Amino acid sequence: MGMLDPALYWLIIGVMLFFLELAVPGFILFFFALGALVTALVSWLSPIDIAWQLALFIAASLVSLLLLRNIIQKRIGGVTPEGSKEDEDVVHAVAGDKGVVSMTIVPPAEGRIKYSGTTWRAIADEKIEEGEIVSIIGQKNLVIQVEKV
Repeated sequence: MGMLDPALYWLIIGVMLFFLELAVPGFILFFFALGALVTALVSWLSPIDIAWQLALFIAASLVSLLLLRNIIQKRIGGVTPEGSKEDEDVVHAVAGDKGVVSMTIVPPAEGRIKYSGTTWRAIADEKIEEGEIVSIIGQKNLVIQVEKV
């Protein structure tokens, strides 16, 4: 029984990496699978030494990772424009609702307010003392922007 073609080894490695990507979070193995498939194609088309195959695998994997990861994640992964995944469990503050300052807000530092049954990190354009009532004017991620009533 003779030696199998190196292209077949690279093809098997590429397919295995694709299946491993389904089991491992992070969306990284996909690009190494692409590198293995590129290496399989090149080694099938022209016989190259194993050292060149390894170099091609590393180069193809890194180039695909650096060039395609953000593009594919934006299209498939549901990433928001800020770059963080949207969490369905996050409560969104409603502009105009009222809250009570539970820790003094001194700009530019954050303070805390009581709103919707819990405490939230809060920012304001002016100093607001503990116990004052505030109106919500906006929210960015888990920080609420408020103003004095």
